[in-house]
Amino acid sequence: MSTYETHIMKDPTLPFILHKSTRLRATNRNRIHANWHENIEILYITQGSGVITCDTHHYEVCEGDFFVVNANSIHSFHTEAPLFIYHCLIVDRSFCLTNHFDTNQIRFQPVFQDPELAELMQRLRDEYSPPYRTAFRVQMIRAIVLQIMARLCCAHSLPDEPVRADTHLLACIKQAIGYIHSQSHRDLPLEEVAAFVGLSKFYFAREFRRITDHTFVTYVNLVRCERAKRLLAENNMQIGEIGRACGFENQSYFTRLFRKSVGMLPSEYRHRHS
Repeated sequence: MSTYETHIMKDPTLPFILHKSTRLRATNRNRIHANWHENIEILYITQGSGVITCDTHHYEVCEGDFFVVNANSIHSFHTEAPLFIYHCLIVDRSFCLTNHFDTNQIRFQPVFQDPELAELMQRLRDEYSPPYRTAFRVQMIRAIVLQIMARLCCAHSLPDEPVRADTHLLACIKQAIGYIHSQSHRDLPLEEVAAFVGLSKFYFAREFRRITDHTFVTYVNLVRCERAKRLLAENNMQIGEIGRACGFENQSYFTRLFRKSVGMLPSEYRHRHS
């Protein structure tokens, strides 16, 4: 099983995703669950502070910091600050290969500050903000992203560090995450997932929590709630039906967990997002 976050690049001439994310303080760690992808992800924190977990390491970041999520790293976000705002640039690996370097073969320094890179990110945000230039916009954006990647490679790569091959444990956790996403609509015992990845249930439970920052049960319920959010926004199924479709046999339990995870009742979420 090799399920991971898939990035859909809407314009093949601009194989990038640039967006601004605002996170509010979470009373628990249930807002952003762990995921991974092969494309490099560059975060520029513009306000507040937070903790970013990559594989087995936790990094504190604050305003002015850059954070690089290296290819295929399991990562998640958490903040206890009132507000945590960052700009996120995801660069498709195909763009890097076209320009004769492979981000799967380069490890970057995770946390740093870089005024030159901050200026390049601002130029890129300007190009993505209306009113758009009428001529050579694609060429300008591609040139700026290439400058960003060149700056990263020259100033923040770790040439003396060997490329990290996934350890057996990390590979098992990734396999487990994929299995959970594909099977979360039904009863899913921990023992079943542990057996699927070939680990003892006690070792799997402990290491899953250490790497993802969630217990197995909490993570499964988070995945179910994410699926429920999509169904609530996209169709007119009864709330009880949606709960059952997402693996919750008891509607009151579904409602309680959804409210704990999302911060509102399923009916409120549907009203706001349908």
